Amino acid sequence: MDNRIESLEDLNRILSPKYSWSIGWRSAKTTFEKLAWHLLEGLPFDIDIILKGSREWNDDIDREDIDAVEMIDECYDAPFTFENEELTEWLLTTPLTDLAAYTARVVRRHEFNKVANYYDAAQDFYADNWREWGNYLDEELTAREFITALKGHVEEVNSHIAEGKQMGLTMDEIVMHDCTWGLMPNHYDPDMIAASKDILQEAEKSLPDRPYIWSEYGKRNYAPKMLEYAAKRLSDSGVDIGYYNKQYTTEQGYLLDFFSRLYWREAASRPED
Repeated sequence: MDNRIESLEDLNRILSPKYSWSIGWRSAKTTFEKLAWHLLEGLPFDIDIILKGSREWNDDIDREDIDAVEMIDECYDAPFTFENEELTEWLLTTPLTDLAAYTARVVRRHEFNKVANYYDAAQDFYADNWREWGNYLDEELTAREFITALKGHVEEVNSHIAEGKQMGLTMDEIVMHDCTWGLMPNHYDPDMIAASKDILQEAEKSLPDRPYIWSEYGKRNYAPKMLEYAAKRLSDSGVDIGYYNKQYTTEQGYLLDFFSRLYWREAASRPED
């Protein structure tokens, strides 16, 4: 292929406003060629942002369309995340900084999707820290500062998960531990780990016997019952999640969502005999 893109310098050159380049992603051979194709041809990138470095935004177009992220995932051998070292290096070094910032939005969506609808504490952590995007648009942060901040948030989530796994915790136990805190903490508490294991063990033991009928009625019976058990177990450890004084708390919301998802997940994996 002429003008094969094999380096970060090649990628920056191919994306410069004066260069004309077109290729289908199926013909792209290197990660850089695939990335160049997406940046020039595919959603969710705006052509004005790409070719002119403009920050103009069209509110009628959803640039974070999840289908676009899934399409990107299908095109890459390496993940469209900060785990992709070539992509990360380009995001942090390219002189096309505004383009890199908008590309980082896709990386952020990918990372967010890893925990969405499963790990509420990490999902809310990402949501709480998304203010940097507005700071970038308001020019309170540079593009590079925004990307660095986003990378730091992703590393914080991944580091927290890795620490839990090094302690021998399953992913369900990590999620349950953070549910009982009502946030993603910066450490693991031994008493909360013990309570979380007990709650999870009881939750799994209390699932309906087979055959197991999927139903909203079944979930409504199961999840509140398990929330009551969790509140008592935590109360025995001196932790008050507001259950007995009828106050709603984030911890209760996280736990109810966890038990509801556990019910549906186990139902899906236990077809009727």
